[in-house]
Amino acid sequence: MTLHEEQKKQMAIFLNRKTMIHSMLLGLVFALTAGYSAAQQGTSAGPPVRAPESHIATPAIEKISPGIFRIGEIQIHKKAGSITFPAQVNMDKGLLEYLLVQSQGKTHESLLRTDVEPYYLNIAFLLLGFEGTDQPLTEQGSEQIPGGEPVEISVIFHDGSKNQTVPAESWLETRTDKTVLPVSLTWKYTGSQIMSGAFQAQAQGSIAAIFHDPVALIDHDGEGGVNDEIWFVNEEATPPAGTPVTVTITAKK
Repeated sequence: MTLHEEQKKQMAIFLNRKTMIHSMLLGLVFALTAGYSAAQQGTSAGPPVRAPESHIATPAIEKISPGIFRIGEIQIHKKAGSITFPAQVNMDKGLLEYLLVQSQGKTHESLLRTDVEPYYLNIAFLLLGFEGTDQPLTEQGSEQIPGGEPVEISVIFHDGSKNQTVPAESWLETRTDKTVLPVSLTWKYTGSQIMSGAFQAQAQGSIAAIFHDPVALIDHDGEGGVNDEIWFVNEEATPPAGTPVTVTITAKK
């Protein structure tokens, strides 16, 4: 059996469809990604800053143990309904607009960064049956509450002699003239959108937004998402910039 035939067989087993093949999976990224309607294609969210997904190699999907699959550095845990991948602390102080971006994205305003491609990450979401929104935001900072499937985002990092697992939002805080507050959010897998034939999360490297962003794969339902001047790194809780971490995203129960 060739490698390509083995990949097709693994995907067929994973999706419980005997005839599912590798090219059909890639088609799902476009057919199921929220934002594919004509109205969404007409939404303006700024020019792409990265190469389109057509320039990315077709991902190999590997089965590494029962119920656990891998796309590059992304692990898909079918039973747990979770996705894990490596990242690092990008900022340990300062003003933020993103929780997580790809390393060639908007790193000047993101808490975390990863080398994982958003295109591959979205394939992982679709494999697990995550549902994005069919009513994407119209602009950054929109007052509209983002739709999509609620998810939990946690971060694992090495602290002294042991690993610590914390909610990603525990490394955030909001600041105004009078108060500094901890953050409690419900994250939403929105699925990003396609404009001018390009999958925008890939084009712009935007994975998880704090300041509402229609092209990010993940947003949140907090009221503060309309404001790009209140979100900061929680300096007391966040490890130093460059600290390796593992990000886990799971469907919220």
